[in-house]
Amino acid sequence: MTRSIRATGGGRFIPVEEPATLPGAGGPRHALPPGRNRSSTRNSLIASSSGLASGLLNAAVLALSARDGQTGEIAAYTVVTAALTLVGIAVAGGSPLLYISGDAEQRRAVRSQWVFLTLPSMAVGTVAIGAFYSRSGYEWPAMLAVGAVAVGNNLAALQLGDLARELRFIRSALVICGCKVPALLMVVTGARLTTALLVATVVQFLVAEACLGRHSWLRPARLTDLSPRRAMSVFGMNRHLFTYTIAEFYSGRVTTVALSLIATPRVMGAFGAVISVYQALGGVLLAALRVSLVGRVRIRQGIGGRTGPDRQAELVAVLGATVMAVVTAVGAPWISGELLRLPDSGPAVWLILLAVALPFMTVARAATLNLIGDADYGTATRIMLLNAALISPLAIVAVPLAGPMGAAVSTLGAEVLTVAALGLPWLRRRGRWPAVAGPPLRGQGRPAP
Repeated sequence: MTRSIRATGGGRFIPVEEPATLPGAGGPRHALPPGRNRSSTRNSLIASSSGLASGLLNAAVLALSARDGQTGEIAAYTVVTAALTLVGIAVAGGSPLLYISGDAEQRRAVRSQWVFLTLPSMAVGTVAIGAFYSRSGYEWPAMLAVGAVAVGNNLAALQLGDLARELRFIRSALVICGCKVPALLMVVTGARLTTALLVATVVQFLVAEACLGRHSWLRPARLTDLSPRRAMSVFGMNRHLFTYTIAEFYSGRVTTVALSLIATPRVMGAFGAVISVYQALGGVLLAALRVSLVGRVRIRQGIGGRTGPDRQAELVAVLGATVMAVVTAVGAPWISGELLRLPDSGPAVWLILLAVALPFMTVARAATLNLIGDADYGTATRIMLLNAALISPLAIVAVPLAGPMGAAVSTLGAEVLTVAALGLPWLRRRGRWPAVAGPPLRGQGRPAP
């Protein structure tokens, strides 16, 4: 316990006892049991490993489909998925984060939003996208199947949020990876890509419902909670996280869009392959960071024990990012040349720059996800907006000057500057960085504030 001073209504000050707090945490300090540290590490490894395995299975499915000449199926999958991702963000951006971090009423509202707004919007979007692209030779059955896959994946994000709040990470891994195996087997036996993905989506839904048990979306108690009024209320609850999602989406794609305006298709294809590797590694790290987010949500809402926030998941993610950065940078020539079959040495340099950005990206996202876990949505959104504001001028200057190299430098620079901006207040609070330069005050060892 520590003593502090509190003002009373009459202008007097009295000492009060307050619990000591963890650095950077809002909760009381308690010794974390060794078993909890081990559990957090295990959950982080399971979450990140399942994300990596899912990415590898997806890559295998697409590679086998490409080898079999299913370019039309792959094109339909790429186009419809990209367009419906924008529809999902426009209608319900940030809702998966609110669902995993919110209270009971907020979670009921997000479920209502999915049924009354997200599902109809994505269905209409699928038909509209199909009508537009069918004139370019895309097949209706393939586009409708991909639309159903996108709807199922959108729902799966909320189902996985239910499992994460209950710390059911092994079950989450079963949902994430188990559905990919039937798709892979179907493609190996000659099935169409979109048909295999549709079957995988149905399997994913059924497995998720089985794993959720009493929290299943199909239980009558869940269905009676749904209402259009609750669906509309999400827009008021979710304004910060909606902006957060838009800023994150923008930061991840602005360099690619800027490069596409000046680069040839050949260069864009090479950069797209390299940036896909970076995004896949980033997805693995974000999966590990979700463990820390869930831990803070459970503490804040009184689910489980009353111990302070566990930083083990963050340490695992940052350590993993550092190892990934080193391995990717060292193996960049082999990845770009032998694995991706890219023609020259330029992509290897781009990949090295993006690999160096991984630890910085992980630290920045750890900060924002921890704030979301603590329900400080406004501060998390301001950090993500800062990241978007930093990458914009870098991309405007660097991409026209250096092409793909400039795009990679912009990504690295924005992440480094974001972490630097986060670190300065931390240093100032500890007296290691003066707010205003000047000589030390008399009798003090630190510079004047």
